Amino acid sequence: MAVDATLALIGSGDPARFDMLHFASTSAPYLEKQVAAVVATACDLPRQVAVADFGGSLRAGVSALRLALDAVSAGTSRGAVVVAADVRQAEPGSDLEPQLGDGACAVAVGREGVVAELLGRGSVAEEFTWLWRTDDQRYVQLADARFAATYAFARDVPEAVGAALQRVDIAPSQVAKLALAAPDPRAAADAARRIGCSPHTLVPALAAEAGMLGTPEPLVLLSRALETAAPGDIIVVAGFGEGAEALVFRATVALATARPVPAAERLAGGLPLASYAHWLRSRRILPLDVAGETVPPYIAWKELKQDLRLYGSRCTACGLVQYPQARVCQGCGAREQLVDHKLAKTGTVFTFTLDNLAQVPEHPMPMVVVDLDGGGRLYLQGTDCGEGEIDVGARVVLTLRRLHEAGGNRNYFWKARPAS
Repeated sequence: MAVDATLALIGSGDPARFDMLHFASTSAPYLEKQVAAVVATACDLPRQVAVADFGGSLRAGVSALRLALDAVSAGTSRGAVVVAADVRQAEPGSDLEPQLGDGACAVAVGREGVVAELLGRGSVAEEFTWLWRTDDQRYVQLADARFAATYAFARDVPEAVGAALQRVDIAPSQVAKLALAAPDPRAAADAARRIGCSPHTLVPALAAEAGMLGTPEPLVLLSRALETAAPGDIIVVAGFGEGAEALVFRATVALATARPVPAAERLAGGLPLASYAHWLRSRRILPLDVAGETVPPYIAWKELKQDLRLYGSRCTACGLVQYPQARVCQGCGAREQLVDHKLAKTGTVFTFTLDNLAQVPEHPMPMVVVDLDGGGRLYLQGTDCGEGEIDVGARVVLTLRRLHEAGGNRNYFWKARPAS
């Protein structure tokens, strides 16, 4: 999800304009391996990009954004990407299970085309146990939610927001949009009143539509606020967790022509799952033996540009683009006349088959041959496919997904999902 969100943010622009990437999550797939570097590589950012992972608290996304803003303001970064993603797991059958959702959000920080300028910030740090997961626990644990909302969220968030507003001499009554990642609507309304803002300024929560998203939620709410904000509007975003972090923004005139894609539009592309057991297998809660071949580190290193950055070869003699990378052209037979060629991540299904025997979470598993826009043909697994969505001529988008866990590692590669 972090890769998809970052690619959507970069779009058709030049990845080289970003020299910093921050990744925030409380459910990163590795305890010892930097995920920010994986995201930066998959999105073909420059090797010189400064990367950092943030975690440990649900406000990690806001903290990562604050530090990126500081870096750009200080001139130590030309442009930064902040991406937050979470796939948190609750124990099956628990009260928390239906409340958690998965999501990702990417934010660009820079000096050009700014749609919201930072005015001020405020922070509060204090130990408080509400949601937690130790290093040997798989599922998120929940303490007394009502107690936490009353004596932590409703205390710490207003304090952080109040400090941020006071520093820039802005009255709470001037706030047009209040983006609070709250445990429930009542807690959000209580916090708004303590800040001195009308509950009507609250950005609609995501719980009913997508669940509690974790670290991406404050950033998604900020994006949702920018969907309808007017130039000059004061927008406050706050994240909570062992204290709180608040940022105060002012919408600029550039927002009118550069609004984010509506969250409702993103959510509309969801697919229903066939069963609860299907969901449990996709989370590896129920056993699922996915076959795969161990990838030695030297092979991964040798093929990094080809497999993760997704580069093929282009023949300078006849112009044919091919994948995997080669030294002999499949078209004209020219030798040593091929150069690196960055492949597009959109294309059309040339042909496909359905595998009903593969041990995979999604069943049956489509195997598709994709003709990429701009050249190149790939043989990939299909994913996120409803019935009839994969067909000859269908448009697809490449997405980085977990392929298997052979060798005790999580091996990622590109898959094809229907374009929406």
